[in-house]
Amino acid sequence: MSREDGESIDEEQLDSVAEPINEHWAEQMGEDARPYVEPIWHGSILPALKVNALAENWTAEQFRERCIRALRATVDLFYALHINAGSNYTKENEKPRYYWAHQKFNILSANDATRGMSIQKDEMLRVAAEYLSHPEIRTNKFDWLLLDAIVFAELDAFSYHVSGFAATFANGNPAKYFALSALFKVIGFALGYLLLPAIAYFAFSRGQETTGWSIAGLWVVSVVWSLIGLPFRWGARRKKKELLNQMLDLYRVLGDSTISPRLLKGALDKAAAEGVVLDGAVFSIVDRIITRDATAFVPSRIG
Repeated sequence: MSREDGESIDEEQLDSVAEPINEHWAEQMGEDARPYVEPIWHGSILPALKVNALAENWTAEQFRERCIRALRATVDLFYALHINAGSNYTKENEKPRYYWAHQKFNILSANDATRGMSIQKDEMLRVAAEYLSHPEIRTNKFDWLLLDAIVFAELDAFSYHVSGFAATFANGNPAKYFALSALFKVIGFALGYLLLPAIAYFAFSRGQETTGWSIAGLWVVSVVWSLIGLPFRWGARRKKKELLNQMLDLYRVLGDSTISPRLLKGALDKAAAEGVVLDGAVFSIVDRIITRDATAFVPSRIG
């Protein structure tokens, strides 16, 4: 990168520029955010900016401006991932416990606030758009944070949508889930196939033959209609399962300590081809990763 003004900065000057910025933001951040933001900032984001500043001959003013922008993005992303942070109404077991971590997916825990996160999708995507509009603050860690969080948010929302009432009431308990699933199926069968015949029988036994035959006819129509719609329901369930599996495959790739950009791109393209809808920020970040290094992407690498 060419120098815009002034002289390029050395390592000692980097520290002197960063110090007042760090102190200012430490005062601005509340206790709900600082314990989680500072390790990410000082351990990954700031060191990466320093490396880039030295490698690309940034000026002190460029470094200062980019530090402020990157730190603001780091703080904003934290609050997007933990929208309930700092709220007086947040339960103790729902408060943030980390900045972000790759999640062990469990469909029974979808949308569970006790996992230590409460994602505000629109705000997260706003942060992603702002970050992408300033490529000079790009870092491996922030690329990964956005990719992992955006994909997980979509996976979590979709799995919650398809999991059904049994998963909602099971509260993450597998035994309770299977018991409730069986119970709901029995209830559904009884309501769909036994209730109307029972009412028709009761009407016949009371001498209400017209009513009985009407109810019996209604039952026949409902059964025939149910059988006609069976292939469509099976197809819809199969499609939902395929989409869920594609999203899971994509998310698993992001859990590796060393990620193959081509494998990631392949999983992303396959998911999109199957109908998975992801924000354009995901594709932009992956394309940028491949442009930089198509052989390996290491989120923990400083740079």
